[in-house]
Amino acid sequence: PSREALGFRGPWWVKLANAAAFAVVTALVGACAFAAAAGANCNGRVVVGVDYYPEQWPLEDMRADMKAIKEDLGADLIRIGEFMWHELEPENNRFNFTLLDKIIGLAEEFGLEVMLGTPTATMPAWLHSQHPEVMLKGPDSPEGYAGATPAFGGRRQYSFNSPTYLNYATRIVEKMVKRYGQKDTITFWQVDNEIGHEGSDLDFSGPSLVAWREWLETKYNSDIDKLNRDWGTTFWGVTYNHFDEIPLPRWTIPGGGKLWQENFRSNNSPGMLLDYRRFRRDSITKYTAHQVAILRDEHVKGCVTTNAPGGFWGKAMDHNDLFDMMDLAAYDNYPVWGGSTVAPDPSRVALDLDVVRGWGRLLGGGWMVAEQLIGAQGHDIIGFNPRPGQVYAWAAASMLHGATGLCFFRYRAAVYGQEEFCYGVLDHTTPRGTGRKWKEAQRVYKFAKEHEQLWVAPVEAKVALLYDNENIFAWQAQPQSLDFDFGSEAHRLYRPFWRHGATVDVISTKRVLASGSMSSGLGLFAKYRIILLPAPMLTSDGLIDVLTEFVAAGGSLWVSFRADVKDERSQMRRQPSRLAALAGADIVEIESLNPGVPESTRRVKGPDDAVPFVNVSVWREGLRVKEGTDAEALFNYTDSFFGSEGYAAATRMVMPSGGEAIYLGAGIDPEGLLQTAASSLEHRESWAGGESLDREAAEEGRDRELDACYDQSRGGGRGHRGPQPRRLRRQRRPA
Repeated sequence: PSREALGFRGPWWVKLANAAAFAVVTALVGACAFAAAAGANCNGRVVVGVDYYPEQWPLEDMRADMKAIKEDLGADLIRIGEFMWHELEPENNRFNFTLLDKIIGLAEEFGLEVMLGTPTATMPAWLHSQHPEVMLKGPDSPEGYAGATPAFGGRRQYSFNSPTYLNYATRIVEKMVKRYGQKDTITFWQVDNEIGHEGSDLDFSGPSLVAWREWLETKYNSDIDKLNRDWGTTFWGVTYNHFDEIPLPRWTIPGGGKLWQENFRSNNSPGMLLDYRRFRRDSITKYTAHQVAILRDEHVKGCVTTNAPGGFWGKAMDHNDLFDMMDLAAYDNYPVWGGSTVAPDPSRVALDLDVVRGWGRLLGGGWMVAEQLIGAQGHDIIGFNPRPGQVYAWAAASMLHGATGLCFFRYRAAVYGQEEFCYGVLDHTTPRGTGRKWKEAQRVYKFAKEHEQLWVAPVEAKVALLYDNENIFAWQAQPQSLDFDFGSEAHRLYRPFWRHGATVDVISTKRVLASGSMSSGLGLFAKYRIILLPAPMLTSDGLIDVLTEFVAAGGSLWVSFRADVKDERSQMRRQPSRLAALAGADIVEIESLNPGVPESTRRVKGPDDAVPFVNVSVWREGLRVKEGTDAEALFNYTDSFFGSEGYAAATRMVMPSGGEAIYLGAGIDPEGLLQTAASSLEHRESWAGGESLDREAAEEGRDRELDACYDQSRGGGRGHRGPQPRRLRRQRRPA
């Protein structure tokens, strides 16, 4: 295809997406033989659609809507049903499927596929009235809504641990599945809606307390002494004699208000807080598994998924567990929301998309964007309105990062309810078939369909960013710096490689370790040449062993600060960090870089005169290069404390095999890491396409796009971007 066919015109955000698309298409389309991915109807094809809620509009509009959605807009699918429980069961045990029958029937008539959601995210009023005990309870805090039970009228208010709610949810899902499970029109089933979102992952209710104690007794095999040892309850004398003495980790003294990066505040034992988050994770997984089992037992024809919301690393849950039992991952992609003032840095969007790809059963791709915003959004405060072409860029980026399905949220903006300011393909007064966003959606659908074989080809990566949800749980309980955010630390390592065009898999350590060891030739570790490990405070011995083996075999390992200081009980280790030692460093001093720290403390000297000084943030460690090793300092402090002691901020050790371990003891600005990332990529031949784009015009165009990206993400002002990245193709291998 030509550059013009791919839309190489318009603002930077359009060019940025299409530059990568053009490079991939020209490299692969017409040159490779493609085969459908496993589970052809789930992820071996491209499907595009809209989130459609016909029950929220006059029913006489429905026929004209579906005709326009299929024939003018060019969509394949409508997504419906996730908030229809009252419509389907207006009174206890009285069911009425007339409206849903009509919606699905019309979809069949117009040749539209259906993604049908189970409606359990919002309970009907009669259920709440009869059983108010099914509601969750929020966390305690010294101010605000202290331990509040949500009032009826919102969503996701139920307790995952309520047997009563589970019984009612089971009944409505079983009724739906028996009625619609064998319909060919329903090609996707969505379990619930944005499970665990908006604080619903946490629960301090009565049912949660009962389930918590049962979970603990099972985990500790009824051994209360082991629990006391693991939690260190002799500290402050909070030892338990029986499991029924153990409370939920509510707010206690001493303790302040919740910090911005915490999902709740409790000054209980770190071991207790880690177990509580594990319990919440398992409760959410068990609830989800129950609905999935209903769908499986009835052998539904459609693919099973659920729509994960953003902010995934701030929740007490693990989406890997949810999608392991489903056919494909799905995600609600909202790069901006109410209150947003600018579009995010494209690398932050890319990181999120790569995380979602890593949830899927097919590591290389085959996932869906269940909700892609297309207009300004917000419940009460409206945020940044995507500029013309920007949604096209976000949609194209999703497909470049492995998505094979995409639905725009929503077909038409609601005229009532809490989301009446969530603008859609059509706004409240926009006639069908008209408007800027209608045309942009048409363009996205056309682009997706024209290059279907490209999007279904699995994404191939030689670089992996690993994360451990239990390590993230430990950070949630003890962020240690007022500026710490795990997603930002992952981005700190991700962005330099993204800038160089490297494709990065983002996957959980649990998944990698379960795949086998390098020496056996079975493990996922053998697939990668570079591994990035952000802020691995809590580590397992098994992970350390495999990472050591990876480096000895010639791989490149990047590790950032606070590494290997806690064990799996969330207790502090008594030996030095093994990951720092792997990079030839001893950690001598530590310091949290909170807001207000002097500027001199926030600077380190770069690896050469090309970038003399680099900013650091969040955290710093004074590193001393181990004597008798070949380790070198990559960055050094210059201030009157760490600098005068001769401490390094980052070290590197190169092994006889050619492998390397890099330890970043400070939150070094990603732009300052570009040169080091280039060296790691070059020595391990891990460039995304294996060769640079050799056309001068393409080089210059990429520079302009990166300049624009840099300016946009920082609100203007070109500034100094540091060493220029190598421009590379983003590679996808044929299936």
